[in-house]
Amino acid sequence: MMKKMLITAAEKILEKYITGKDQNHFELLEEIYKSNARVTFEIRSNSVSFPPEICGNKEIAQILSAEFNKKYDNVNTYYLSRVFPRIEDLIISKQRWLVLMRDKGNNHILVGTGFYDWEFDNKSNGELKIKHHNIFIGAMLSLPDLPLTFLLEIQKRLSYPWVEEGTAIDVIKEYKELKEVVIYLKNKY
Repeated sequence: MMKKMLITAAEKILEKYITGKDQNHFELLEEIYKSNARVTFEIRSNSVSFPPEICGNKEIAQILSAEFNKKYDNVNTYYLSRVFPRIEDLIISKQRWLVLMRDKGNNHILVGTGFYDWEFDNKSNGELKIKHHNIFIGAMLSLPDLPLTFLLEIQKRLSYPWVEEGTAIDVIKEYKELKEVVIYLKNKY
């Protein structure tokens, strides 16, 4: 498969992932992951938790969409880059992301960042499926006592789901509460 076709196929899968996770369309997640896919987590925050590993497309969809959306609402996850240097190897490494959402349990605003590592399988018909997905959560702020309008205002200013990292930093650095996320993004882990 040519590089341009791989990039287009990967972008479609990444967009389906965001739609499935953020908007509680678990059937999209079932579709894009292989039946024996694995999702692993590295979490450096106490504000969110996931099991260390999820196996199988149905279980992945259940946890990352159905269960996730029982806990959180107004979820927008943004990809901060469309650069895929290893796409010909069916790998996307260090795909940086930013998420803004509200915890339904305590109404805290959550703002986090990290990166995704993706490994795809190329089926004989040229369709890509996710074989392995690692989710690294480097920072996740839990902000009490902020109105929902705080979250919605920031989300409105960011292009969804793809936004340039510099644009995202320029927007969120205007909010003193998000200083830790700005520092994290600027450090380029």
